[in-house]
Amino acid sequence: MYTMTIIDLTRLIPLVILWGLGVYTLILLIKALKIYIKKNS
Repeated sequence: MYTMTIIDLTRLIPLVILWGLGVYTLILLIKALKIYIKKNS
């Protein structure tokens, strides 16, 4: 049972990192779009 949790964690870590990066890039894109709209208006 304990070894299974370690295997699950090692499989989850890259997914969590990818998810975190995806969310971070989305926030940056939204901020960039807001600045772009403000400059153009």
